[in-house]
Amino acid sequence: MKTFRWIIGLVAVLAGIGAWLAHNQQTRQLQVQAASRPLPVTVAVTPVRRQTFTTETEYVGTSTFWREVPMTATTQGIVRSLNIRLNGPVRTGQILLTVDSDVNRASLAVAEATLTKARQDLTRYETLQRENNATATEVETARLQVRNAELQITTLQKQLSESVVKAPIGGTITEKPIERGMYIAPGTPLATITDVSAVKITVNIPEVELTNWPVGRSVRVRFEAYPNRAFTGMVHHVGLKGGDAANSAAGTFPVEIRVANNHPNAPLRVGMTARVSRTETVAAPALTIPRTALVPGTDRPAVYVLHGNRVRLRSIQTGDIVGTSIIVESGLKTGDQVVTSGSNGLRNGLNVNIQ
Repeated sequence: MKTFRWIIGLVAVLAGIGAWLAHNQQTRQLQVQAASRPLPVTVAVTPVRRQTFTTETEYVGTSTFWREVPMTATTQGIVRSLNIRLNGPVRTGQILLTVDSDVNRASLAVAEATLTKARQDLTRYETLQRENNATATEVETARLQVRNAELQITTLQKQLSESVVKAPIGGTITEKPIERGMYIAPGTPLATITDVSAVKITVNIPEVELTNWPVGRSVRVRFEAYPNRAFTGMVHHVGLKGGDAANSAAGTFPVEIRVANNHPNAPLRVGMTARVSRTETVAAPALTIPRTALVPGTDRPAVYVLHGNRVRLRSIQTGDIVGTSIIVESGLKTGDQVVTSGSNGLRNGLNVNIQ
């Protein structure tokens, strides 16, 4: 009986040892499997999104004032009154100066007397012609004298009316070469009136770009004098005649841009360098991904797409490349997460950590 009990005890001990050995072997196998399993790779992902692409073109020009009228004398005499000052404002129709008209008045009186005598001579010659005592040539000469006297009177009357000089436009006096008491004659420079309410910038646009610069279009303008400020300009005129095509295969056309000069803290002046730019949509809204998402070395374009904690390699069809992005025509949808960095060593189904 004792022997039987001893045998049972021995069997139990051996069974326990076997179970312990089996457990240890299973544990070691699990540890080996865990050690051989690849660690998750850390990657960065970006969602697929729908994007509209634009492009900006820029042209350089120089500013001039919007309108400028140089005025010259059309009469003669001494400047008696002068109602302008350099850099001073003037209104349309404002009297700028008056000219002494004594000389013209005296000349007009002489011309009127000459006309009276010429008419009397013409009447006498016409009477003599009817009596066959004057020739047709003498009568025609008398008529010519009358016409000349009439023209002289018209000229002098016009000069008298122009002895009061008025401003043809409103603006600022930017040149004033005369002073009161000076003698002026027809052609003498009087003043220059400049409309400073706006500036004009002329840029040369290539022929192929002209359709993008219609009259009335708003554009952005930056002046080197104010690098941190953007102004709004408007296309005012597109030239009908192209310039020299030596520097452009298609030639260029002058386009005038108007920019309002109504910024007290950023006054615009003549001769400023301006950069005129416009923004155009170059592609309709489309699905896009960063170019860095494309997996190198594949037969066709492919990306790694995040599914839970794993990545799946997916083939896609791509379109145009615009900057750092590429258009996706098929294979992805908005919101898909694609790997953009850390893809080295990735393989299909691998666990990943997200940065």
